[in-house]
Amino acid sequence: MRNILFVFIFFFQLLVLAEALPPSLTIGLTAGGNPEALKKESAFFAETVQRMMNIPIKIYISKDYDSLADAVKSKKVDYAFLTASTYISAETSASLKVLLKKTWTNPYYFSALVVLKDSRMSQIKDFKNKKIAFVDPKSTSGYLYPKVFLQQNKLKDSDFKEIVFSGSHAASIKLLEDKKVDVVAVFSDDEHSKIGAWTRFGQLSKNKFKVIWTSQPIPNDPFVVRTEFYEQFPKVSHDLMYNLIEMQSDPTIRKKVTEIMGTGDLMPATSKQYDPVREMHRVLSQ
Repeated sequence: MRNILFVFIFFFQLLVLAEALPPSLTIGLTAGGNPEALKKESAFFAETVQRMMNIPIKIYISKDYDSLADAVKSKKVDYAFLTASTYISAETSASLKVLLKKTWTNPYYFSALVVLKDSRMSQIKDFKNKKIAFVDPKSTSGYLYPKVFLQQNKLKDSDFKEIVFSGSHAASIKLLEDKKVDVVAVFSDDEHSKIGAWTRFGQLSKNKFKVIWTSQPIPNDPFVVRTEFYEQFPKVSHDLMYNLIEMQSDPTIRKKVTEIMGTGDLMPATSKQYDPVREMHRVLSQ
């Protein structure tokens, strides 16, 4: 009789655990690409995920990279699409688990330094005394990778006429098109820089731009979860991963969430894949 009771209690506990759900999920997004497109997509994204998960979904759109990292650390956000650099910065003070990474053309992306086609600039030394636009101090492709490259080529901040932080890749391209800056640091989808921020957000045709430099491959933006939340709700986390991947298998849905989830397939990812970004942080801190 006692054995039967123990078995009943055991299975009852399993049932309770299986049914345990968080009251809601908060997913954080970075407005580093095209903020207006992100706002439009976020409502549809939340509604779709909520329908698939049967759990209320809240969306947190950060005003900048640091605010999203802070929201994760303070537990205002459970899951987040971070930039590679923001993830590396955040992991020093918050325990995070990498679940997926979004992709565009390839599993990796690149940083590029871009000027207008009619510019006389053709090499890095030509950037001296020019105006340059970066995206954000925590942007991997829009600041940190090009910053290391410029340092390696003996270009200091004081060598530029002006340094601007635009807040997004789209805004940087707009500054370049309006000739308010001479060069921008933005993302490129491929190593040959045929596709990038200038082709996605630019109003001018792509042959009106000239790419001066393209970086080494950068790991794509990770989708992370707070480790504490993952350990409390592992099934929910795996269900969310599965449902996000399923969303992209539907062409109709996929078109409506490209700013959030990328144009390529979401892929499983690990923390170790971001070691090159950790090394870049190490170089900058020297």
